[in-house]
Amino acid sequence: MSVKKKEFADRMAEKGRIKKKDAMKGLELFIDTLMDCMSEGEKVMIMGFGRFEMKTAKEKIGRNPQTGQQCIIPKHENIKFVASEGLTDRIKERR
Repeated sequence: MSVKKKEFADRMAEKGRIKKKDAMKGLELFIDTLMDCMSEGEKVMIMGFGRFEMKTAKEKIGRNPQTGQQCIIPKHENIKFVASEGLTDRIKERR
């Protein structure tokens, strides 16, 4: 099951005992700021949560799944998220 943006903001509002409108505004501000930092090539580190960073994927040979024909996948940027040890441990505790 996936949690959509609105439901996530609603949960934030409930947990933080704030208005849903304020929670959504805070979430949108976080996402917008994260996008700005990532587009500028900056690494974003949030202690106890993890880090977001850009990684360059090398050019490689791929295959079109519909035709089976080989093609070249050009060098490109990917966003990578690495969870902190604290986040990983917390998730493991809940399982």
